[in-house]
Amino acid sequence: MDRTIGKTVPAQGPEKGQPMGTVAVAIICKTPIPGKSKTRLSPPLRPAECAAISACFIQDLASTIGGLDPATAAGYAVYTPEGSEAALRRLLPGKFGLVLQGEGDLGDRLHKGITDLLAAGHPGAILVNSDSPTLPRAILQAAVDATAAGDRVVLCPAVDGGYTLIGLSQAHRHLFDDIPWSTDVVFRLTLERAKEMDLPVVVLDPWYDIDDASSYATLEAEMAGKRPAFANPATPPQDAPATRRFLAHRRATLSDVSIVIPCLNEEEPIAEVVREVLAQGVGEVIVVDNGSTDRTAELAAAAGARVVSQPVRGYGRACASGVAAANGDIICFMDGDGSDVPDFIAAVVGPIADGTADFVMGSRIRGKREPRSMTPQQVLAGKLAGALLRATYGVRFTDMSPLRAMRADRLAALGMREETYGWNLEMQMRVAAGGLRCLEIPVDHRCRRGGESKVSGNLVAGMKAGYKITTTFLRLALALRKS
Repeated sequence: MDRTIGKTVPAQGPEKGQPMGTVAVAIICKTPIPGKSKTRLSPPLRPAECAAISACFIQDLASTIGGLDPATAAGYAVYTPEGSEAALRRLLPGKFGLVLQGEGDLGDRLHKGITDLLAAGHPGAILVNSDSPTLPRAILQAAVDATAAGDRVVLCPAVDGGYTLIGLSQAHRHLFDDIPWSTDVVFRLTLERAKEMDLPVVVLDPWYDIDDASSYATLEAEMAGKRPAFANPATPPQDAPATRRFLAHRRATLSDVSIVIPCLNEEEPIAEVVREVLAQGVGEVIVVDNGSTDRTAELAAAAGARVVSQPVRGYGRACASGVAAANGDIICFMDGDGSDVPDFIAAVVGPIADGTADFVMGSRIRGKREPRSMTPQQVLAGKLAGALLRATYGVRFTDMSPLRAMRADRLAALGMREETYGWNLEMQMRVAAGGLRCLEIPVDHRCRRGGESKVSGNLVAGMKAGYKITTTFLRLALALRKS
C-alpha cells in the first residue's frame, strides 16, 4: 500500500502491521533533480553530482531510520515536488510513507509536516534534515524515546547553529514563527520560542548538515575514518554506504587527473595554488617552470608538485612539456597565479570522465569574477574569439580560459603546434574543426594572488597577445580548412 499524506485525497495511515503508537520519523527532502538539488555544493560538485549525492543522503538516512525499533518508530519522507513520488520511492524502504510538503517558507513546511503526521494518528512526529546521512541511529532512537514521553520539544542541534531534527507530540505553530531560516541563530531562537511557551526542551547530542564545501570536507574526512570533533565518543558511528560509494567513485575519477600549471616567476602564489589543487584529490600536480628567475620551482616542489623544467620561454611550450610529463588519463590546465579557483576542477573534468564531453572549458565570463580580476582586453579577446569560432565552426565559446580539460589521448591527437600564447585558441579551434563534443561551463575567477601578469596586467603585453591571437586564428583557420 502506498501511504501518501497531504494531497487532495484522504490521508492514508501506516501499513498494516505498523502500530499507531509509533512515532513518525520523517526525512524532509526534495526529490533529487540535477540543477535543483544541493546547489550550494557546487562547487566542488557538478549539478549532476549534487543530485546524485542528495539521493545517496536520502538512501542512507532512510536506511538508518528503517533500522530503528519498529515498535516505536515508523518511517516517512516529507517531500517536494508533487509528481516525483515514483523517483523518490526508489530511494526509500518499501514501508516508508510519503507526506507532501506545503507552501511557504521552511517554518510553514515544517509545521505542516508535523501537523499531517500527527493527524495520521501518530502520538509524536520527528522531522530530520535530509543533509545528514551519517546521523547516528542512537541519536535518532533517543529522539524517538524523548518525543514519545510527552509534550516537549526535542532538538538535535546542528553545528552551524540550526538543528538537524525536531520532535513534537503537538504541532506548536509558534515554534516556527519569525525564524530566519538557514542562519546560525535558528537553534537559539527555537529555544527562546519554547521558553515563551513553557515547553520543556530535550537537547540531544549535536550533529551536522552537509550543505556547503566546508561541511562536505567534514563528510569526506568522516568517511575516511576521522570522526568529527563534536561527535560524542560514546555514540557508535553510523555508516552511510551509498554516500561512501559516491565519494569513492569521485575520488577514483579525480585520481586519474593530472593538473598542468605553466609558470613563469610565480613564487608568491604558487605554493598556495599547489596546496589548494592537491586538496581536491587529483592524481598529480605538474608545475612547468618556464625559465623563472625566482624561487617558483623550489616552492612548488616543497608544496607537493612535480616540477618540470622548460627553459625556453613560451606558454605553449610549457603546456606541451607538462602534457609530455603527465601520467593521468585526463589532463587539466590552469594558471599558477591563483586566479583560477581549484574548487571547479571537478566540474571541469567530470564531463570528460563520464564520457559526455571531449573538451571542457571553464568560462570566466559566465562565472562570478572578482572586481578587476580580468582586464577589458581579456574580456574583449574572449568575446572576439568566441564570435570567430561561432562564425567559422558553429561552436559557442565566450572565453579562452586556461582552466580546461581533455583526455590525454584526445589531446595528443589534436596535433598542437603553437608555442606561445596562441596555444589556448589553437586548442579550441582544433577541437571545433575536429567535430569533438565541446562544453563550456561557468567558473569563478579571482584576482591573482601575487606577482605580475605576463599578459593581462599591462597594456603593451596585452596588445601583443591580442595580435598573436588574431594572426593565430587566421593562420590556423586557413591551415585547418586545407587539411
